[in-house]
Amino acid sequence: MVDVQDLVDEASSLLEAPVTLEDRGFRLLAFGAHTGATDPVRVETVMGRGSPVETRAWFERFGIGRARGPVHVPGDAERGIAARLCLPARWRDVVQGYLWAIEPPDGLAPERVRAAEALAAQAGEALARLASRRRESERLVLDLLETGEGRSGIALEVADALALDPATLVAVVLLGTRPGVRLRAQQVHGPGGLPRGVGVAEQGGDVVLLVPARMGPDTVAAGAIGALDRLGVTGVVAAVGEEVALPEAAESHRQARAALRVARPQGPAGRDGHADLGPAEARVHDWADLGIRRILGGRGRDEVLAATRTPAVAALLAGPEELVETAWVHLEEAGSVGATARRLGLHRQSVYARLHRIEGVTGLDLARGRDRLELHLGLLVHREPGWGGPQGGGREPRFATRSMPW
Repeated sequence: MVDVQDLVDEASSLLEAPVTLEDRGFRLLAFGAHTGATDPVRVETVMGRGSPVETRAWFERFGIGRARGPVHVPGDAERGIAARLCLPARWRDVVQGYLWAIEPPDGLAPERVRAAEALAAQAGEALARLASRRRESERLVLDLLETGEGRSGIALEVADALALDPATLVAVVLLGTRPGVRLRAQQVHGPGGLPRGVGVAEQGGDVVLLVPARMGPDTVAAGAIGALDRLGVTGVVAAVGEEVALPEAAESHRQARAALRVARPQGPAGRDGHADLGPAEARVHDWADLGIRRILGGRGRDEVLAATRTPAVAALLAGPEELVETAWVHLEEAGSVGATARRLGLHRQSVYARLHRIEGVTGLDLARGRDRLELHLGLLVHREPGWGGPQGGGREPRFATRSMPW
């Protein structure tokens, strides 16, 4: 199959202009080196591996997705966009991507544009074949994760499709966002997205990544989140299973699925959108690091939520903010009044007074280990947004999580 980079280099030389090739989602696939005029949008596209949302909306206004021939897109000084020629890269009458060239002030020679159209057609065929191979590898990845028997044979097919050593250790990464929002494999996969050798598939609205351990699954996960952020998909988190042999990928997938149940945002976009969730690296959650929170990743999640929201825990969560905060810090500090006072910036007598109020609200005796366990586990499970689920009725936390390490 012809290399798309070669096509872009040839088009750039032919048109004597800066050229880029993007897929239908405006992700950068290849760009030609050129010393001529450029604009901020091209720089941003190359540096960010794709066009910003606002830029894509501007281009789409000129019907490039329906065009059967060249489209001249006018410049827009306010947006920092120079005039461009768009050549839709079609295959069998379906747009696979776009070949772009910045137009010089005196325009591009018609005969050169016609020659470049042939290159765009070749690019469309190349992208269509690439998409076909991706669909086949997606089927194999899902078979590997779901098949109970014969995994060794399927693992060999996956290794062949992804050009991996069959002895490669892998980890499964699941990308997910709020319930009801579907992610697509094409948003993260292929040139300009994930590294070659990463298997990608869609599963129930989430995206599954099969990542060779040598690539660093956490690093790949953070990169995929960043790519989705640039596409305007917010609230994405990643859950990572442990590294296993390729035929045992289903076990890593089980772990990642359980971790995603714990990490997935539950609230509306306005409350816990990606800005509130933090940088991409902070939104990667490893199964191995979840600790006791693993109890929320199993099939008995609803039962755990219901069991831990005891009348005492519910009463405290419905009470004043300072009591919730004091109870959590006191329990995290192993019941030390002095340590609690230091962390909260209070006098010891004030801490004693609050603890007495907490016991009055909950009916628990904080001198008893079992009562402390009930309250500590209840706060651990129900203090984060959405953890309460449909049965638990979780509430938004009212104290800073930075003072409460896991």
